Amino acid sequence: MRFARHAWVFLLLLAVPAPAPAQTVTDGQWLLERGDQAGFVRLTLRYGTRPENSNWTNDDVPLRQLDGLAAEAWQGSGVVVHFRIVRDAGTLACDGWFDRGKGSGHFAYTASTQFVSDLARRGIGAPTPKQQFQMTMANLGLDLVDELAREGYERPSVDDLTRMATHGVDRPYLLSLDSAHYRLGSPAALIRTRDHGVDRDFIAELVAAGYKNLSVEQLVRVRDHGVDGDFIEEMRDAGYKPSDIEDLVETRDHGVDARYAKELKDVGLHDLSLSQLRRARDHGLTAGFVRRVASRGYTSLSLDELIRLHDRGLD
Repeated sequence: MRFARHAWVFLLLLAVPAPAPAQTVTDGQWLLERGDQAGFVRLTLRYGTRPENSNWTNDDVPLRQLDGLAAEAWQGSGVVVHFRIVRDAGTLACDGWFDRGKGSGHFAYTASTQFVSDLARRGIGAPTPKQQFQMTMANLGLDLVDELAREGYERPSVDDLTRMATHGVDRPYLLSLDSAHYRLGSPAALIRTRDHGVDRDFIAELVAAGYKNLSVEQLVRVRDHGVDGDFIEEMRDAGYKPSDIEDLVETRDHGVDARYAKELKDVGLHDLSLSQLRRARDHGLTAGFVRRVASRGYTSLSLDELIRLHDRGLD
């Protein structure tokens, strides 16, 4: 009986399907449309098999990366095309056709063995087939790896490079931060700032407003809390330009903006500080309430008096 029971368990184990191995992408479909900017196209790749079909789209692929695609194809109807997208990590050989400014077809993907060797020479391990395909799609190249080394960053691992590829960290982003005098030291820090929308243009907005030499943590916090160039300018036009940007962050968090400050000013609450504006907002004080109080003969009241009346339920 014991033998029969063990045999039954063994048969059950054989019946359980083994986990499917990670798919290696070798081919798929491509779609091309004109981009919003001259000289750029919108490229979509579809690959994988059900239920793991995947789509990847990039709206800013330079036309020059489509090696062998004739300019006349965009004007033709039913034009057969053959072109390649050659990148450090791999190559997409594309066949298909164009009709009225749009193209579609199939691609065959070939991973670059030279890329793996070049990574090894830089002290970086070999990517998995999936990782290498992701790097190919994102056009992550050796120029990024070399730029990281030039700027004194930690040597990235293969996982770091894959995450940088999928999170949009490329050499132009790295150079843009460097030009703004920010070298973050690690790939993880670059991924974090990219994910939070901290870039050269955002930093330039803050610098133009007088907020210089902010730490990376401050940049992320300011960005996350919605304090951008427009908000800073609006608050400045309303008469508020604190020396500490954290004062604006706190003001934004309390729901105070230039419009609210102007509304209170229009009903006689002049020269309120940012902390007073925040207090008024926290207590639900509105310009409409101040007008209603004034219509009952309570005029020239201070902010504290108005807050007390509001808190006591006067309406």
